[in-house]
Parts: sequence; C-alpha cells; structure tokens
Amino acid sequence: MKRSVIFTVLFCVCAAPLAAQTAAPDGAERKRDSAQPQEMALIPAGEFWMGRTQVAIKDAIAKVQRYQIDDKPANLIAVDAFYMDKYEVTNEDYAKFIKATGARAPWQWPEGVVPTGKERQAVSNVNWFEADAYCKSVGKRLPTEAEWEKAARGGLDRKFYTWGDNADGIEKENGTTAIPANINHDEAINVGTYAPNGYGLYDMTGNVLEWTHDWYDFNYYAFMPKKNPQGPETGKYKSVRGGGWSDNKGDKLAAYYREYTDPELRGSTIGFRCAK
Repeated sequence: MKRSVIFTVLFCVCAAPLAAQTAAPDGAERKRDSAQPQEMALIPAGEFWMGRTQVAIKDAIAKVQRYQIDDKPANLIAVDAFYMDKYEVTNEDYAKFIKATGARAPWQWPEGVVPTGKERQAVSNVNWFEADAYCKSVGKRLPTEAEWEKAARGGLDRKFYTWGDNADGIEKENGTTAIPANINHDEAINVGTYAPNGYGLYDMTGNVLEWTHDWYDFNYYAFMPKKNPQGPETGKYKSVRGGGWSDNKGDKLAAYYREYTDPELRGSTIGFRCAK
C-alpha cells in the first residue's frame, strides 16, 4: 500500500538518478509580460492532461490495486493563467522571512543561521503552515496540485517525466547544464543548477519535493472539477509533488506522481515554491 512521506532527523542517503528538462516543444520564445513579477514565470491559460495517461504492464495485469493508484483517471483540466516562482524558496530567502517574522528556523541550521555555502540551496524542514505563511508574506500563495502539474510539464503534455519520455535523460544542449541521467546527491542542491523546463521553471524534478495548496484525497481524480480544481475542502494530509533528490528512478520521478503527508511535518526532503 502506498504510504505517506515519513522522515526522521537521521535519514538514509538514497541514490537519485535524474534527467534533464527541455525547452518548449515548439522552440518558440515566450514574450515577457511587462507586469510579470521578478523571478516568476507566466504559466499560460489552457488545458492539459492531469494524471497518468500511460498504461503500465503492472496496471494491465492488476498487480496494483485501484485504491493504490491515486493518479488515475487522467482528466483534461483547464487552468487559468498564473505566475509560478522560477526557483524553489532558498535558505537565503527563508532566513529573511525568519528575521522579519520571528518564525522558527529549520532544525539543521546551527543556532538558527544558514550554514555557510548553503544560502542558495532549496530550503527544507519547513511544514505546510510555515510554507503557506511565507508565501502570504510576499504576496503570493502555494500552487494548487493542478497548477503545479501544469507548470511542471512545461508544455510537454502527456509525457512521463517533466523533460519527456526518456528515462535516461538527455545530454547537455544549447549551452545549458542538463541533469545527468545518473547523478547522486545527499541533500537539497542550489536552485537553478540545471536547465529549466519549457516554462522557464527550475528544479521541478530532482531537488526538494514541494508543498501544494491542496488537501489530499486518493480518489480525488474520480470526481475533481475540470476547471481550476482546488482540491478537497478538508482532509488529514496535504499533497506534495515533484520527484525529489532522495527518490529513485521510475514512478516517483514521473510528472504525474502524487505524494502526501501531515501538514505539521518538517521533512528533510520537502520544500516549496510560491504561485501568484
């Protein structure tokens, strides 16, 4: 049975083979909105297929029970235009929030101070309420699950990964640094290390997992609204999205993959970015 994300202060280092995220499929440059906030990308309005559109052999032979598959049925979802942070919130960003509000520092910061050299790493060990408060403090909010998945796909609809269908990744191209197929790291990395996706968003796969606005319901896709879904009205867990640095190659790195956890949890592999 699929389990929620669970972390401890001491955790095992896992291998994380990753792959690169590519430019928009048509290669066309998007015009910048003159009112676009700094460090945010405009995600255009439109429809996309949310959820798993691929059929795996294990599904066909009923190896996985229906109640364990929370990313089906896939739905054609319409989402209004919105802005998304290009980068995950960094330790440096979060330190400013702490200074302004007196919020709690992540436990791994010695004496509540960002470790030297880790200022640009994605912040982690921040629970849902703290992430929500941070976004509100800068005039933003957490993205919905639908917004997150549309943004993560970068215009590549119905692909397995945020970079396409190639499980082994792609090579460096256009002078950008791509995510190698077999990179391993044991903690969050500097944001923007690798190439952005087609919407100009970095690290939608391969850094920290990210909190979303939505409550989690494993059966939500069976009855979700087809326009701007906001998730269930109530719940016990919050949805977490994005294949993280501790995840193995395969389903957990897929663009459709869903995770969930207690909103009070501060996890070493969970961070966030904001929308507007």
